[in-house]
Amino acid sequence: MRSSLLLIAALLLSVELVSTPCCTAQEAGAGQSRIVAPPAETIDVDQRLRNIDAMVLEQMQQQNIPAYCLTVIMNGRTVFHKPYGLANVRARIPATNDTVFGLASLTKTFTAFTLLMLVDRGLVNLDDPLGKYVDGLTPPYRQLTLRQLASMSAGVPKQVSPEVQWNKQIEILDHTPLVSEPGTQFLYSNFSYRLLGSVIANVTGRPFLEVVNESILGPFRMESTATTVLLDSTGRVAQAYGDNQGQGPLREIEYKNPAISFSAGMLASTSNDLERYVYGLMSQQRLSQNGYRTLWYQRPPLTTGEPSPWAFGWHSGSNPSMGGQHVVAMNGGTPGVASSIIILPGSNSAVIALCNLRKPEVYNIAKIAARIAFGTDSQQQQQEQSSPDYGGD
Repeated sequence: MRSSLLLIAALLLSVELVSTPCCTAQEAGAGQSRIVAPPAETIDVDQRLRNIDAMVLEQMQQQNIPAYCLTVIMNGRTVFHKPYGLANVRARIPATNDTVFGLASLTKTFTAFTLLMLVDRGLVNLDDPLGKYVDGLTPPYRQLTLRQLASMSAGVPKQVSPEVQWNKQIEILDHTPLVSEPGTQFLYSNFSYRLLGSVIANVTGRPFLEVVNESILGPFRMESTATTVLLDSTGRVAQAYGDNQGQGPLREIEYKNPAISFSAGMLASTSNDLERYVYGLMSQQRLSQNGYRTLWYQRPPLTTGEPSPWAFGWHSGSNPSMGGQHVVAMNGGTPGVASSIIILPGSNSAVIALCNLRKPEVYNIAKIAARIAFGTDSQQQQQEQSSPDYGGD
């Protein structure tokens, strides 16, 4: 009954929607919201967008989500771009599309892109050993190839202790045994991408974030993307929250130190900036064609013959729930951060989501929105809860 009432409420929304400041977590946030009417011949899309809006409102209430931003791009055109809820519950500050959220492991997509730009410039060879670019490493780390690191097949462990700033952490990692023989298994590891960040910094002789700014943020006009520390002075950084995986009330928490996450999870951004980022990626203008194939399509084969789900910075493969289309996707997650990007390169379509509360159920919102928008049966896809794991920090 509640779902029906929410859907009716969504249907009453105007086509050009401008939200008023919210008073409860499930209400839409203020500013820059839009649900764009599609052409008359695609009226089914209009209904799908209204279903998405109703679904998000319902999920926010059920999951006690403080703030959420969702963008849907269809066939190269933004058709849904809306903030919901409160960026700061105690101060009653509504979320907007200029609210800054942590990205966590979405940072890896920036790292992979920047690395491939260096490949295009002839400064890096993906089949070179890591020891060529990072001094002081011992075997077996110095023999790992950049391709193995970037494709998550190097066997680098997922965790080391203690987790300190990266410039002190790299020596601890170097004395931690590999988990598997390089090239034999897909093994998600933040440290693989922190090592690649060191490669980028060493090759260019400049700080990692400075290189990313020159390679991506500047050209894509992403002026509100950096770290939460650097962006804190803007007053637009969302408060991060935890709720003990749904077992307790919301509580304010601190963002993870970007000096620890480094090139695997240090960035923060806004819904507006990520919209520019996705359009920039889909334009396929910054990398060579081989670079884009490596980024999104070429999944380095494992020596066992098993398929790998990972290309470079993105999970990659066809998705049956979206008509078998090729999908590249990535999640980011640390306490207080749940971010997602899902891209269908073949149709220049995407879903972008940002949230300041992390738990497994939050990621399903973006996945369900993608199925409603791009699936073969929007009602059926809305109810489907299972989906591929797109990774995270």
